[in-house]
Amino acid sequence: MVAGTDRAIDQVTDIAVNGGGYIGSSRTWFDGELKFATLTMGVPVDQFEAVQRQLRAIAVTVLSDTASGQDVSDEYVDLQSRLTNLEATAARIREFLDQSKNVEEALQVNARLTEVENEIEQIKGRMNYLKDRSAFSTIVVNLETQRPTPTPTPTPTPAGWMPEETFEAASGALGRILRTLGDLAIWFGVVVAPFAVPVMIVGAIWTRGKRRSA
Repeated sequence: MVAGTDRAIDQVTDIAVNGGGYIGSSRTWFDGELKFATLTMGVPVDQFEAVQRQLRAIAVTVLSDTASGQDVSDEYVDLQSRLTNLEATAARIREFLDQSKNVEEALQVNARLTEVENEIEQIKGRMNYLKDRSAFSTIVVNLETQRPTPTPTPTPTPAGWMPEETFEAASGALGRILRTLGDLAIWFGVVVAPFAVPVMIVGAIWTRGKRRSA
């Protein structure tokens, strides 16, 4: 996993070239806004471990790292033996060609010689390929852009029972109630009482007069 795919592609290419190797193939694609890439490189066998260390260094996180090899020595020896036999066969066919007595016989011998020579070329091509395989190691690099880390939503922590705070809140509320009742009493004494006394006196006189008349 890398911080930026484009930058990592340039770094991987530089590592391959500086190590005496090459980029054989590359592929890039997008997943939404994130860019990914796969590069296949060939590096000299003696540079394999050094190149691997450099590739690991450009990664933020190495998600997977697998190394494997294939011994081609047995196949190469077998091809060498087949090539020797085919070359000997081709030499004998050429002798037969020189000894051909007519055109028809020469054509038949020449057709067989052509088949053998084609087989020789195929074997030589395979042997050259194996030589390259033995001289270079193949490394496949998968580049994955690091995804942004989502910001976690803070979870409110439930408050524990705090009796001291509850007592203080209740005491404050009681004090406010008492102050309010005191304020009401003062307002009643100053504003209401002066009017209430005459009203009560008038009411008492009216009640007494009504009783006498009855």
